[in-house]
Amino acid sequence: MTHFAYIKLRLFRKYIKSKNMIHIIYMAAGNSRRFGSNKLLHIWQGKMLYRHTLDMLSDIVSSRKINEDIDYDITLTVVTQYDRIIADLDGRKDINTVFCGDSRLGASYTIKAGINSLMGRLKKDDWILFIVADQPYLSEKTIHKFIEAVAKNKKEFSSQDKKSEDYKLLLTNGKKNNNDYENILSEEKNSKDYKVFSARYMEKAGNPCMFSCELIPELLELSGDSGGRKVAKRHECFYIDVEDEKELFDIDSEKDIYIYSQN
Repeated sequence: MTHFAYIKLRLFRKYIKSKNMIHIIYMAAGNSRRFGSNKLLHIWQGKMLYRHTLDMLSDIVSSRKINEDIDYDITLTVVTQYDRIIADLDGRKDINTVFCGDSRLGASYTIKAGINSLMGRLKKDDWILFIVADQPYLSEKTIHKFIEAVAKNKKEFSSQDKKSEDYKLLLTNGKKNNNDYENILSEEKNSKDYKVFSARYMEKAGNPCMFSCELIPELLELSGDSGGRKVAKRHECFYIDVEDEKELFDIDSEKDIYIYSQN
């Protein structure tokens, strides 16, 4: 190996080692009790319901359609209790599929199956973004907001209402003697290190929800039909505001499909 090649190898290894990860766990495992049939396999607007958001996520992961300044890579894992979905995704190199027959017993089993499938790859500074498969209106823009929020976490977030952009604006304008300067600087020093990010519309929180890998022990303690929201309530949450209420709608019945399609 030449000296130049050796240097390139060292730099590559350093890059791989330092790269943080966002692991998307796509929960396509609901029981569809109110739908009457498997809603995830219901054909809507030309394809199965579960594929609408999944195809959007796959496009983000495959094309790396993220701000180039964000030092995170992304993986995509689908957890399901349905053989049809496993077969439908067979051969997809961009998607890790996990079969979880126990998902019929509750959401906690799906969550834990997804996390356990990633064990050995997870690092303290990584994040897990849980997305449910029955929210077909979830937008690519909202997913980008989650990813960008993680990159800004602690560096720029000092509170939900006042961010360090205010501080930067003062610096840009050269107003270092402004009365607000010291207050903003103080807030910057005490910036919060959020462990949970959640979508919301107005004051209503909903899915997706993203957790720091530091909270994995708490997520693995979930039982029955308890979801990640139970863990989220124990911690201060930073909210990702969605622009359209429909993004948080989940399809529970055939009537929902009709109603939401009319809006």
